[in-house]
This record gives sequence, structure tokens and C-alpha cells, in this order.
Amino acid sequence: GDIIAWHIKDKFWDKKEADKVMGNVKGCKKGKVSRVEKTQFKQLPPNPFDLTSLQVEAYRVFRIQPKDTLSIAQDLYTSGYISYPRTSSNQLPSKIGYSKILSLLANQGRYKELCSRLLKGKSLEPTNGNKTDPAHPAIYPTGIAPKLDGRSARIYDLIVRRFMATFGEAALRETMKIYIDVNKEIFVAKGTRTIDKGWFVYYGDYVKLEEEELPKVKERDVVDIKKIT
Repeated sequence: GDIIAWHIKDKFWDKKEADKVMGNVKGCKKGKVSRVEKTQFKQLPPNPFDLTSLQVEAYRVFRIQPKDTLSIAQDLYTSGYISYPRTSSNQLPSKIGYSKILSLLANQGRYKELCSRLLKGKSLEPTNGNKTDPAHPAIYPTGIAPKLDGRSARIYDLIVRRFMATFGEAALRETMKIYIDVNKEIFVAKGTRTIDKGWFVYYGDYVKLEEEELPKVKERDVVDIKKIT
């Protein structure tokens, strides 16, 4: 497959140095893989929503303005679909009844499979943050099935999926680096892929991560050069 590799120095601030590199690789048609590095890391589930993080996420995902998100969330609250939104807490206390809420959400068709998966797990422990609000917990769905459309439906879905995601397992990702030797000049291609989706399954399309899977290579493999610029 095609790959893009950047010189190991990354940015050049000295034109003479850049010209020297270009002189060294001029006319080269082949490179050789000098090293392959793979690093795995865990991506922890997100914290439950407080008002600010809900507003930030709603703007990132839907481009809904913060004041509009608050207005929509307030309407969802007065209709009984979510908890009180004006909170600075990103913690969900056990007294709200995790299992009960998930069981109610399971009655809404599109969440049934995901909620059932969580309920079958060993224990329900949200990935709580470190912010508390003495008056109100983090934002969560009550489980009451709403009749919504438009932006209200989108904000509700975001809150439900965030609630589910906090109970998910950490996702496992892998970063791969390919070091390519072109006449003693080293270029590096980087890619990251998801090995185990973990909580990504629950957060659905709201997970925005760059997936770039590099071809399987090993040390001393030959790389054809299409262009060096």
C-alpha cells in the first residue's frame, strides 16, 4: 500500500540542511525498512457529562451552540428524560440505580443490544471524573422513552451513549512506526489502529479518532519511492 513518511527531523528551519537532505536522496528509487516499532496503549472510557463537557461535545459533534445545548437539555429535563443539566459534577453516584436505568433504556429498541451487553457484565462501575457538585450528579438519562426529533433527539442520543460509554471497557489501540532508510536519511511513517473497541462500541459515531493502518512490513523490506518532496 501507499504510505507517507516524514523525515525523522520533522521540521527544518535551516534551508541548507533541508537542501543537503534532498541532495542525499536525489534520484533514489528504493528505500529499506530499518526498523519497525509497535506500541499498544489503552484509551480509557470518558467521564460522565457535566454541563460544560456536554456543551463542548455537542458543538464538536453537531455544531450546536452552547446556549442552544443548554436550552435543549433543560427541555429534556423538564420532560423527565434526563437528570438536571446545570451541574458541574462529572460523577455518577450508585444511588441513581445504574442497572435500573440501563434496563429501561433497553426497552428503547436501538439501545437494547448495548444495554443488555452492559447488564451481563460482572459489575457496573462508571469511569467517574474528579469534579463534584453537592447539589446534582453528572447528567444521565432517566430511561423514560422520549418522543423526539431534530436537535433534541441528537442531544438525547449523545447523553445516552455517553452514559453507556462510561461503563465500557478501555479500548486497546496500537501505534506503528516504520523507519525507512533512503541513502542514510531516515524517514518515518506513523499509523494508529484500534485492536479492541471497548467503550467505542457504546459511543458509536461520536468517537472521532484517526485510524490509519500501515501495511505489514518487516525489517529489511524494500520500499519503492514514488516521490520525495
